[in-house]
Amino acid sequence: MVKRVLGFFAGAALIAALAGCGTPGGTISVDAIFKQLGDLPRFAMVQSADVVIGSVRAIKLDGYNARVTLRIRKDADIPRNVLALIRSTSLLGEEFVELRAPTAEPSADTLHNGDVIPVSRTARIPGLDDALISLGRLMQGGTTADLATMLHSSAQILTGKGQELGQIFTELRQILPVLSGHAPDLASAIDNLNHSLSIAASNSDVLSRAITSGADATGLLTQQQDNLNRLVASLDKASAVLAKYTKATAATTDRSIKDVTGVLDKVMTTTGDLDKALSSLAQFTDLWPRAFPGDYLQLDVILSLSNTVPPPASSAAIAGTQARAQPQQQVLDVEVPSLANLLWGAIR
Repeated sequence: MVKRVLGFFAGAALIAALAGCGTPGGTISVDAIFKQLGDLPRFAMVQSADVVIGSVRAIKLDGYNARVTLRIRKDADIPRNVLALIRSTSLLGEEFVELRAPTAEPSADTLHNGDVIPVSRTARIPGLDDALISLGRLMQGGTTADLATMLHSSAQILTGKGQELGQIFTELRQILPVLSGHAPDLASAIDNLNHSLSIAASNSDVLSRAITSGADATGLLTQQQDNLNRLVASLDKASAVLAKYTKATAATTDRSIKDVTGVLDKVMTTTGDLDKALSSLAQFTDLWPRAFPGDYLQLDVILSLSNTVPPPASSAAIAGTQARAQPQQQVLDVEVPSLANLLWGAIR
């Protein structure tokens, strides 16, 4: 209340000063949209570069924001893209509106009567009272003794750590630009993490069952620990026996493999001759019936495979040979008809 009374008298004095001195250039009316006003009173001062150039004429609600009407001197030449800030004259002083030049290039055009400073170019700088309110919320009903204890403990912790703190702040200044450059990526990562946590929360029952199943499986493995140890020991013994057997039979295995390799080589070399023989036999059976006219022809082919082929000799030589070969094998006395006898025997 005291601040509002002081503000009223300050506004009245300002109006009187302006009325007494006159404003050769006249005044213009400009509106500024603020999100927060704090304790800004009506008739508060409007300054630019610590020079009073006007006052607050009206404050009203504009949606969820506050519309403040400023009456300023026309000859102040305030750039059109100016910033409007609510500040305090001191720690506990009266609040006023400061029209500050923008950080970017100031506009060449100046403010005109009826212009509106949007909410994107307005702000309120917190004062000491805001800090005390925030501290009170932090204390949540604590006493000043608690605050003193906290400050004393903080001072004790930071004693002699100035150089380390300076190094930390230096490194933070190097990290912050990098983080600001990756702000969209960090925001996307946080959103993805939030989405993943939401999915995990919605599937809490499945996760609980999985954890329970894992615990049960671990319990079963613990119960079967002795059996598993015996199994591993048995596998070790079997591996040792298998290694000994492999080492003992290595030479025999090598010889067997070499014999099998020789047999396979012989089979591969005789495969071509067998294919040619079968092809010739197929052609013979196809062409032979065409050489004899008639309604019916029967062809019997007998293939005799034997390890011994008797040489052409007299009957006495054959009998001697059979007598000498008698102890080794038994020769069947069967006359194998020749192909000519098979074909033309009946005709003869």
